[in-house]
Amino acid sequence: MKKIMILGAGIYQVPLIKTAKKLGLYTIVVSIPGNYPGFELADKVYYENTVDDEKILEIAKSIYPEKNCKKGVIATGDKFLADGETTIGKVCDAMGLAGLSYEAAQIAVDKMLMKTKYEEYGVRTARFRKVLFSDPDIKKTIEGLEFPLIFKSVDSSGSRGITRVDSYDKFDSAMNYVKENTRKDYFLIEEFVEGEEFGAQAFVYN
Repeated sequence: MKKIMILGAGIYQVPLIKTAKKLGLYTIVVSIPGNYPGFELADKVYYENTVDDEKILEIAKSIYPEKNCKKGVIATGDKFLADGETTIGKVCDAMGLAGLSYEAAQIAVDKMLMKTKYEEYGVRTARFRKVLFSDPDIKKTIEGLEFPLIFKSVDSSGSRGITRVDSYDKFDSAMNYVKENTRKDYFLIEEFVEGEEFGAQAFVYN
């Protein structure tokens, strides 16, 4: 039997669930309880928080016991990926699935870790600093960076918690906005880079 665990049951997961079923996959949907349309479409439902990676791994092991069972775990949707990507990585690592590793997932969902890796491997990126919300002297911490600046939450998605700052008198309001959109005690300040933005969609196989 071919089974697929889908994290999330909201409107953004509905096309994924429908497509999986068209491909003949047995769909297992995991999500917190709520009025989510994906629950009615799934073959099996587990009401759990997808951020709880230990619980999700426990469920994955229970539903994929067969040696010859084709198995996988997947998610879709901008905000959901930001919250659940590390869970996917943990399940992939523990069960030997082809997919994102836990380490790669952590880097993908934390902009600070991502920027640090850019520097480590020579990928061009705007100059930046890690800043604690409790920092008593942010001006000193970001010394060397030039305005305009970007104050950025490291763990949000969809441009939430990101704002442009053109002068020191905007620091407090910008910090408050970032703080409202993060679970971390730190954030990112980087130089604003002007230009065209290019996006890409990719599918990695083997």
